[in-house]
Amino acid sequence: MELIRGNTAPTVWLAAAEHVLAQKKGVDFDVILHIAEPTVLTNEDKLVYQAVDEFLTSHGAFSVHTVAETIFPLDEYLRHGAEGVFKDYPGKVRTIQKGRKDGNWGSYAYRILRQKDADGTVFNPLKEMVQKIKNHGKYCASFEQNPGYLIDEDEPFEDEIRIYNAATDRKRLYGGPCLSHLSIKVHDGYLRFNATYRSHYYVRRLLGNLVGLGRLQYFLARETGLKVGGLTINSTFARFDSGSGEGSGGR
Repeated sequence: MELIRGNTAPTVWLAAAEHVLAQKKGVDFDVILHIAEPTVLTNEDKLVYQAVDEFLTSHGAFSVHTVAETIFPLDEYLRHGAEGVFKDYPGKVRTIQKGRKDGNWGSYAYRILRQKDADGTVFNPLKEMVQKIKNHGKYCASFEQNPGYLIDEDEPFEDEIRIYNAATDRKRLYGGPCLSHLSIKVHDGYLRFNATYRSHYYVRRLLGNLVGLGRLQYFLARETGLKVGGLTINSTFARFDSGSGEGSGGR
């Protein structure tokens, strides 16, 4: 187990990649990453971002931005707002998937926007999360005026978005979602993330994953009037990858 912490995503990515590369066969288990300011990019960070981006795209892999978009569609949000993300983007993902060899592209973003209840009813986890966080804030405000009901003011609001789906993923040996769980907590006006990855590729995926999760935090914080807090990642299996494969893998 290794804990790597820093202020920004590129800083933590670089330290984490160097750590995993130094391990036997370039792999490690339970690498914990913590980013204090997941939406901030310094001038030095931008240089790291650009260098990684150029390397990935020149080797046939997805750009950092493209990987980030598979987690949260920032482009859609900036163009069409929250309703565009909630209503229109899932259909766009399905259209993109039909035209690609790797039909799982964008599956994280789709899963946080469309899931089914036990009875088959389709619901929007991200939209419901926004409303729950807003309701929590209103609930605390009303509680403070109600002396007859006690609640621990230091207890954070917490919830989660389940990414792994046993119905569709349990029989896969490979190719399932690497991001399996996302825990969200609100405390003292800050929104914090804790994400668990069952398998994590540190060259072609990690920086884009960090950027994408930071963008998702930004979205939730902006829509609920909160501030962006820390982002913590548990890479239960981390690999400094150098494999081949068109598009997603690189060469």
